[in-house]
Amino acid sequence: MVPGSGAVAAPNFTCRGHDGTPVKSEAVRDEAEDVPEEDVTEIAGGVYGDPEAATRYWAEQSEGDCGLMATRMVIGEITGAPPTEREIIDLAAETPSQCSPGEPVYDESFDPSDGGIGHGTCARDLPLLLDHFGIDADYTNDDEAADGGLDTGLDALADYLGNGQQAMACVNSRIIWDTDGDRTNCGHMITVAAIDFDNDIVYLGDSGGADTRGEQVSIDTFESAWATGDHELVVTR
Repeated sequence: MVPGSGAVAAPNFTCRGHDGTPVKSEAVRDEAEDVPEEDVTEIAGGVYGDPEAATRYWAEQSEGDCGLMATRMVIGEITGAPPTEREIIDLAAETPSQCSPGEPVYDESFDPSDGGIGHGTCARDLPLLLDHFGIDADYTNDDEAADGGLDTGLDALADYLGNGQQAMACVNSRIIWDTDGDRTNCGHMITVAAIDFDNDIVYLGDSGGADTRGEQVSIDTFESAWATGDHELVVTR
């Protein structure tokens, strides 16, 4: 857990490949509690963010490393020089996890049952990797926002994107991809490039498969998928 965090929700470990195979069991979520509305900018319409950021540094994941690949895209957007998948994996393997003390942020051989393709990442650890590239970022979710932390939710996300910040969200991939299976928990990390309120489009940087490049979903679909993880969000400053 990130020092100073007041959240009580169990962390989510991402990610699922587009074939739906879990790398590590998703955390069992408690029933969501009512979260008071936060004092954020009310979004009236228009496009917030940069739709091209969904594809500019996109690459398909080859392991259960969607969180790392989303982080890679954020690094690319800010520095113009994203690391390779291998480089971000090696960095994560050498970085101690704050979410799971005693373990690295990412371990390719963590779970023998998955054939050694990685155990996924905890969203709380992703700011550690961004910091290596001189990028400051914060983690939040519904619990942290309700406890006075960084705001989350659709209006807050649009506000961040409109300010030129980069954002990563934990979503339920089966809702995003409209496939069968458990739709109650988040287990897939993506970037949110832009939200077009006028045309009901959310532009996603999704490394899950060859056919997820330039992914676009409706606002309701995105919100449903994001809500399964208590609106987990990593946003740059």
